Amino acid sequence: MLHLKKIMKKNFDIILLSPPSRSFNHYRPPMALIYLAGYLKHQKLTCKIIDVTEKTVIRDKKFFDQIDKYRQSIEDEMIEQIKNNTTNIYGITCYTPEYFEVLNLAKKIKEINPKATIIIGGIHPTLYPDELLNEKNTPVDFEIIGEGEETLFELVTALKKKTKDFSQIKGIAYNDKKTKQIIKTPLRPLQEDLDKISYADYDQIDMEYYSNASPYSIRGCFLRSAYLLATRGCPSTCTFCVAKKLRGYNGGGRYTRVRSAKNLIKEIKHLYNKYNIDSFYFIDDLFTINQDNVKEFCTLLKKEKLNLLWGCSSKVSTLNENLLKIMSQAGCVQIDFGVERGSNQALNDVKKGISVEMITNIFKLCQKYHIRTFANFLVNLPNETKKDLNDIVHFTEKLKPDIVSINVFTPYPGTEIYDQSPYHFSKNEYLELASAPLLIKKFPQKYRFSKHKIDILSWSNFQNNKFNRILPNIIFHLSPRYLSIVLRSKRKMNYVHQFKFLIQELINQKSTISKIRIKTLNTERF
Repeated sequence: MLHLKKIMKKNFDIILLSPPSRSFNHYRPPMALIYLAGYLKHQKLTCKIIDVTEKTVIRDKKFFDQIDKYRQSIEDEMIEQIKNNTTNIYGITCYTPEYFEVLNLAKKIKEINPKATIIIGGIHPTLYPDELLNEKNTPVDFEIIGEGEETLFELVTALKKKTKDFSQIKGIAYNDKKTKQIIKTPLRPLQEDLDKISYADYDQIDMEYYSNASPYSIRGCFLRSAYLLATRGCPSTCTFCVAKKLRGYNGGGRYTRVRSAKNLIKEIKHLYNKYNIDSFYFIDDLFTINQDNVKEFCTLLKKEKLNLLWGCSSKVSTLNENLLKIMSQAGCVQIDFGVERGSNQALNDVKKGISVEMITNIFKLCQKYHIRTFANFLVNLPNETKKDLNDIVHFTEKLKPDIVSINVFTPYPGTEIYDQSPYHFSKNEYLELASAPLLIKKFPQKYRFSKHKIDILSWSNFQNNKFNRILPNIIFHLSPRYLSIVLRSKRKMNYVHQFKFLIQELINQKSTISKIRIKTLNTERF
């Protein structure tokens, strides 16, 4: 890490941080913080995101053997930045496996500034607000329950005014100093017009780093890219996802919402003009939730003649031939699908709401319109048999996706599978969730849900290597569509510079015997 030069301290209304371990996400910026900061700036508050990037691109065995050293280095740099930028209000986001990492960071902030107010948001405090607030001598003052933009603005405004009564701010939890009780205010109704809270502030982060040419944004496509959020809320009821439970943590309003096509185009034009991106990826759970809005977006994108490539995540039940054709014509080159299982019975068991026939049809249409398919599968699910694994193999052979990712289920608190499981984690076990697939053999009572006794890590690793062929990627990168983007790019030399890392990463992935793919959920909003 580069040593930070001594600079004059700057004062902000609030500083936002992610846990240090999130810096290991390849070129993935802290999207929720970017939108939070942008909204607060729109509301005339001063805000800073402290975001330390991990520049080590190749994550090989040597890297992971020293992972604690790298994480500590990132935390140390974050602490130095905290010392050089003053505020009395800090916001930190938290997933369940990050529980003690966040707690430790909050304690260190309090050591630096005993007057600091610590606000924690994200999925874990939304689902389990009592835990952090009940810690002995907790450094946590407030928690955001649900989406953060409007709630955080009201809370920061109240703190600046030195308000002592916070009971009228909806969507928060805190320890009442008088009664010594945890107060949970009524849930906040969702903002139905996402345009009113979508003001992404990319200037807060190192976009020179995040927009680097890499294969991690539109996965498998080597492009200069940026991430965007276009929708919020997923209507599905999948048993392995927290989305269903999160729907209960809002105070009303339509749960699934979309930003207008014009609003999205404005953000993309800004990214293109200022950061010279050649592509973008919608990191939403379900970009195609509103077909009319997607069509309008594609029409406007073509009208702007930006000639950008893009990708998204979707569900086959939200697509048809006409929409796929329109998306392809507007530059969509890849769609990520949660296929998950290989038979209708298995799909029904996880309440996926789709069938193998629907999946097969949409994959054929994607091939027809030259849209690459990224097929995600999920194993180690309740009552899973050897036949279920064989069904996944046979179905994958039939679908012929361009990229396959077979993920091992991790029982995150908040999923239906976890809630129905006889084993519930203690707080001291939360960190294990970050590497749960490694622990299936050691702690089967916690992490094995299948009926079969197959070594699921070895099986999934073998299948991932088997199905992820080099030829489809070569074909894409030699296509006129891709080559024209690179030749027109304003940052051609960036591709040349990053190409060596691409080759090193390919060698690293092929030479690594044991690769773990943990199912993670992109539902973080704080």
